[in-house]
Amino acid sequence: MDETNARQVLLLRAFETARPAHPLWGEDDRRWASRVALEEAPADDTPERFLARRAAAALRRLGPRESHVRDWLAHPLWHGRWMPAALGLGLMLGLVADALGPAHRISLLAPPVWALVLWNLGVIVLVLLRGLLALRPSASPQPGGLRGWLARRTLDLRSLRRTRRDERRPPPDAPDAPSLASLLDTLAVQWLSLSAPLAGARAALLLHLGAIGVALGVIASLYLRGLVLDYRVGWSSTFLDTGTVHQALSLLLEPAARLSGLSLPDAATLAALRLTEGAPVLPAPGGIDTAAPWIHLWSITLVLAVVLPRALLALLAALQAGWLARRFPLPLTEPYFRELLGQQRREAARPVLLPYAQPAEPARVAALTDLLRRQLGETLALQVAPVRAYGSEDETALQASVAGSPSLLLPLFDLSATPEAEIHGRWLRALMNASAPGGRPGPRIVMLVEDSSFAARFAASAPERLAQRLQAWQALADSLGLGCVRLHEGRPAADDTAAQAVLAGLSGASGLQPEGALA
Repeated sequence: MDETNARQVLLLRAFETARPAHPLWGEDDRRWASRVALEEAPADDTPERFLARRAAAALRRLGPRESHVRDWLAHPLWHGRWMPAALGLGLMLGLVADALGPAHRISLLAPPVWALVLWNLGVIVLVLLRGLLALRPSASPQPGGLRGWLARRTLDLRSLRRTRRDERRPPPDAPDAPSLASLLDTLAVQWLSLSAPLAGARAALLLHLGAIGVALGVIASLYLRGLVLDYRVGWSSTFLDTGTVHQALSLLLEPAARLSGLSLPDAATLAALRLTEGAPVLPAPGGIDTAAPWIHLWSITLVLAVVLPRALLALLAALQAGWLARRFPLPLTEPYFRELLGQQRREAARPVLLPYAQPAEPARVAALTDLLRRQLGETLALQVAPVRAYGSEDETALQASVAGSPSLLLPLFDLSATPEAEIHGRWLRALMNASAPGGRPGPRIVMLVEDSSFAARFAASAPERLAQRLQAWQALADSLGLGCVRLHEGRPAADDTAAQAVLAGLSGASGLQPEGALA
C-alpha cells in the first residue's frame, strides 16, 4: 500500500473508531463501504488492496460532506523541490564560510576543512551505529535529534489547525461525539507515529544533500578566494614536532595526493614551513609555502571524505524513502484491521429463507437481509425459496431447498400459527435430514418466528397469550436442538438478548445451531 492510500485508510479509521460515532460517518456508511469494496474485489485481491479500495469508496461519500477531510488528504507532506533546496542551502552556507581564515597565512594543522571532515566522519559513524541498533527487535522507529526534528516538520499541520479553529465543538446533532478537530488531531498523532520511518528516511535524505552542498560550497569558496588573494601556508605547534606533523599530514592527504598526482612535502620542507613566534612572516624561498597545491589536496579530500560518502547515504535514504512510500507499513494486527480483513477473507454466505405457510413480505425480507449482512458480511445475498404449503411433505421441494450447498437455512414461521410437532416438527426434521445426508455436517438451521400480525392483535389486549405462543415455538425449537429467533418486521427487538446471542453465533462453523431462546 502506498503512502496516499495509507493516508485514506487511516483517515477512515479515525472516523470508524470514534466513540461515540461521529454523525458524518455512521454504521450504514461503514457497511456500504465494505460492500462496495467486496463487490469490486478481483480474484487476486490482497488485504492492502482491499483496505485501500474500501477507503477510496468511503471517501467518495465522506469527502463531499466535510471540506476539512478533503483538506487533510490534499495537504502535501513531501515536496520533491525540498531536495534541490537542501542542496542549494548547503551550497550557500559553504560559500559564505571562510574556510581559509581571515589571515593570508593558513595553518596546515587547523584549517576549517579538517573540522568539516571530522564532523562528516562522525556522522557516518553515527549512521552506522544507528543502523546496527535498528536491527534490535526493541528498537524504536522514531528518529531522534536533528533528523527527528526535520522528520516531524514533514508533517506540518499548522495550516490545518488554522482552518479547523471553528471546529473544536462537538457536532450539534451528536453532543457526545468527538469534534471534527479532535478526530483530525488524533489522526495526526497516529500518522506521525506510523510514518516515522518514512519521514526519518526523507529527513536523512535532506540532511545528506545539505552536507554535500556545504562541502561543494567550501570547495568553491577555496578556489574563489584563491583567485583574488595570495594565501600562504605554515604551521606551528607546542606539542608536535616536524616528524609527527609529516606523518599526520601524509596519512590524511595520501588518498588525495595519489588521485591528483601531487607530491606531499617531505619532512625538511615542513620544517622550513614551521612558523616561529615573534619572527617576521616572510615568503619562503622557492615558493614552497604557496597554498595552491594544498587547496587542491583539501578539495579532493572533501570530495572523498564528504561528498562521495554523503552521496551514497543520500541514495540509500532516497531508496528507503521510495520503498516505504510504496509499501507503507500499516498495523494490520490491530483489532480494527483484523475485523475488516475478516470480512474480506470470509467466504460469501449463502443463506436460504424458507417461508412456511405464508409468504415473506418484501420489506421484511429486506430488513432480514440487512440484519444478516451485519453478521455474515456485505457479500451476502439472501435467497428466498417458494412458500411451503401447510402440511407439505414434498421431498422434491426439500431437496431444492438445500441445493447449491447453502451455508444457512432459515425456516420462517408466523406466530399466528400454533406449532405442531406432527406438522411443523416433522417438516423441520425432514429438512434437517435432507440438509445433512448420511449424517454429514450440514448447514446451520435457525428457526425464525415473525410476530408482527399476532402482536398487533394481542400484544395490548392479551399479552399472556403472546407469551404462551412464544413459549410454544421455543419448546419446538428446543426439542429439535435448533436456535429460534423472534422477529418483528424482519428484525429482532434491540433488548432481546437471547435472539442477539443466537444471531451472534451465525458466523461460526457449519452444523446445527446451538439451543437458543425466544424472549
